[in-house]
Amino acid sequence: MSDTDRIAATLPKVSVTAGPARTGAHLTPIWRVTVNGQDVSERIRPRLVSLTITDDRINEADEVELCVSDDDGAVALPSTGDTVTVAIGWRAEPLAAPYRQYSSDDIGFPVGLVDKGSYTVQAVEYSGTPDTITIRARAANLVDSWRGLRDQSWHGTTVGAIVASIAKRNGVEATVEKEVAQRKVKHADQLSESDASFLRRLAHTYDCICTVKAGRLLFSQRRKARTATGKELPAIVIVRGDGDQHRWARADRDAYSGVRAWYNNVKTGQRSAVIAGISGRAKDLRITYASQSDALAAARAEWLRVQRGIFDFEITLAYGRADVMPQRPARVAGFKPQIDATPWVVTRVRHSLDGNGYTSHLTLETEQAEGVEGQEGAEAED
Repeated sequence: MSDTDRIAATLPKVSVTAGPARTGAHLTPIWRVTVNGQDVSERIRPRLVSLTITDDRINEADEVELCVSDDDGAVALPSTGDTVTVAIGWRAEPLAAPYRQYSSDDIGFPVGLVDKGSYTVQAVEYSGTPDTITIRARAANLVDSWRGLRDQSWHGTTVGAIVASIAKRNGVEATVEKEVAQRKVKHADQLSESDASFLRRLAHTYDCICTVKAGRLLFSQRRKARTATGKELPAIVIVRGDGDQHRWARADRDAYSGVRAWYNNVKTGQRSAVIAGISGRAKDLRITYASQSDALAAARAEWLRVQRGIFDFEITLAYGRADVMPQRPARVAGFKPQIDATPWVVTRVRHSLDGNGYTSHLTLETEQAEGVEGQEGAEAED
């Protein structure tokens, strides 16, 4: 058995049955855009060329792009710094008599407007012909504003204590997943480094997501299909008939059977290594860590990333789903058996509304069983 097949065999198997057609009504895309609290939807509607919303798990690509026609030259160029809020969804209308109001249960997904959050205008582009104005706005993440360079060291502490300390000095509350918060940190240095950079580096070491939403710093594991506050997200069910296009890929992970990380062994005065996974064809991390515990945390995190990447799946939904968000579990049916049996989690969603309708492009990766991190151990000194 190859390493790829061995890793795949550890994934829990799921089963989804393709049900009946989802819609019994005519669906019309609806949307709302406000600028600095003022609803401008009706003014934009006759000129709308396209509206795209990108929602990314790590919040580094959350963006709205709004393109409007200016063929008559009557649209003034907007200012950067404005706050834009966007909502998108569907209105359900009956196909024939007897007329009645359709609900989300009838359609198979929510009808009505779904709030997609607030964004700050960062770029405006004017191009032609035909003349169009494109506005790009990004979701506000307070972490990005923590740019001041600092020098600080932590000794004999935990991830939770470090995150809470940084959140407190920046005037926000921190929510750290319990399992991550208890991870011990023997030593960590923040040398001429901003709080934003240090937090993201810490998150990468422990395979976590670090972002600020609604004024709260969230620090949670990437592999868990739940919110940072611990709330489980219900799985979205996708059948083949839901999609216009799809793409599945299997990456050859046979070159790696595990991940090796090196650390300075103060007892021997030499470098030593730890392994997450199996040592046969282990991937070596370039950084030399200060302690065995730090090296093991980094090796575990990278090994989790390697395992998640053995399969990836993308699908464009013919009917856009504004209720789908990153970290939401997904189950699919109607494809190849190994695709249907794989548990998935959404990592990125791109909603697109234009003259062709409203679609959602989903990027998914394999969902890992919680608590499964692979074998680990120590190796000989360098």
